[in-house]
This record gives sequence, C-alpha cells and structure tokens, in this order.
Amino acid sequence: MRVASIALAIFGAMLGSSEAVAVTYSSSPFSKIIATARLPYRDNPEVYFTVRAGALWSGGVDLTTAGDGFYYQYSGTVELKIGMADTILYAGDGLFLPARTKFTLMKADAAERSPTYLQFLLSPAPEPEIADQPNGVSVEVYRSPSPIPGLIRETSLLSLAKVPLPPQSPYDALHQRSAAALHYILSGVGAEFTEGRATAKGPGSVSYEPRGLVYQWSNPGSKPLVYLVFNVNPKNLPPVVEVEHFHRMIVGSLLGLAEAVLALDLDVVETVFEGEPHDLDAL
Repeated sequence: MRVASIALAIFGAMLGSSEAVAVTYSSSPFSKIIATARLPYRDNPEVYFTVRAGALWSGGVDLTTAGDGFYYQYSGTVELKIGMADTILYAGDGLFLPARTKFTLMKADAAERSPTYLQFLLSPAPEPEIADQPNGVSVEVYRSPSPIPGLIRETSLLSLAKVPLPPQSPYDALHQRSAAALHYILSGVGAEFTEGRATAKGPGSVSYEPRGLVYQWSNPGSKPLVYLVFNVNPKNLPPVVEVEHFHRMIVGSLLGLAEAVLALDLDVVETVFEGEPHDLDAL
C-alpha cells in the first residue's frame, strides 16, 4: 500500500509539471485492468450500458445476470458460487459473468458488515426490476440513453479498469472511444470536459461516452480521484483514440475558461458530495 501511495505521488508530481497530459489517464501505466473478456455472440442486436448496485445483508442470495458484463466487489468480502465452483472476492476484485449466468452470493465473514457490489452490464431492452430478496437487494442505478452504436459481437472486447488521478491533475489529452465507455466514480471529485463545458463528478456519478464524443478528465480538487472504466472496443482497434491536433486547437480556448469557472466552486462541490450517501451503504 505504501509503495502504491509513493508511486501515485510521483505520478502526481509528473502531472503537475506540465499544463496538459500527452496521454489519457485510462491508458496510463497507473490504470489497472480488473477483468477482460471477448464479447460472445447473442441474438439481441441492440444493448445498453447498465449499472446495478447491490447489498448482501445476511445468508445468501440467488441472482441471474441480465447481460454480459462484470461483477465488481465494492466493499466487504463475499463467496460467489456458480454451480460447484466457488470464488472468494475481496473489495476491489472483479470478474466477467456471461449473460444469464446463475450465481449465489454469500457473506464470507458472518460478522462483517453488509458487503456491497456493482454490476456493469451490456443489457437488452429494460426488463422488470428484480424482486428484493430477504437477504439482500439489487437495483439498476444507470442505463445509457441509447444503444451502444456499431457494436459487433464476437469481434469486440470488454474490459473493466480502475483509474487513479492524484490531486491537481490537469486535463488529459482530448480523446474518444473506438466504441463506447462508461465511467463510474468511486471516490474523490473530478471534472469531465465535453461539448464545451466542464462538469463536476463525485462518488456514484456515472458518465457515458459513446463513439464520437470527444472528452477529457481532470482532478482539480485536493483529494485523489478514483474511477472505474467499463469499456467495449473492436478487437482490432485500441479502446482510446486521441483526437487530431487541429481539433485540440478548436476546443483549447474553451477548456481554459471552463476549468477556471469550475475551480471557483470546486470546494463547495466537494463538500456537497462528501455529505451524500454515495457509498452504497444506503441500500
């Protein structure tokens, strides 16, 4: 843990030495891949990015995945059982679960407070909500406003990564996704710049970036920012595509103004997010 903190501090010092970052944070050496998978063939041509949040109160719960995607252990420790296979998952662990996978969750430590988890899925059209079970709850907290464009199954890759940004990190390079991505803020308050404006993003915030949307991330705050990136991309293309230099020139002037305006209210924004129950314990 101490080595990781020192490395992150060095990373922050490197970022602070320049006004812009030449690479994207999600493609930096400090971005950690949690799980990857090749997207299997399905007969549903249109799917949406969805996020589900859940909590396990006691005993065990039986669940079925609504789509292909990743299970992520947000807090606590659980035993995940598929058939006869058992897997122990600690906070920060994740794994790929194909669509319609039936699995059982159980607390690994009966004395531990309620474990919480997230599911990042490629789901078809909305389905009826999963009924609450006596020992836990699962709710959909986000669904993309439109299907993922240009998705070709069996030739696409899925990935889930954790990305840290030290305090006072400048905007990374202008970029877009070769298919689509979803950002979920775990901790801290950052800023996403897109379509001519900067927006503060705190714990529990979700950002959807379909192909063609140009954006940047920064952490102008005083605390580390950590987010998850749920990404899909063609296997013959990188997940991130940097924008041409001339495009950077077009939005460059807007970027400086937006960052200055955002900085004026950032202390207030950080305080607001700290006061909200975004840690899933409210489930």
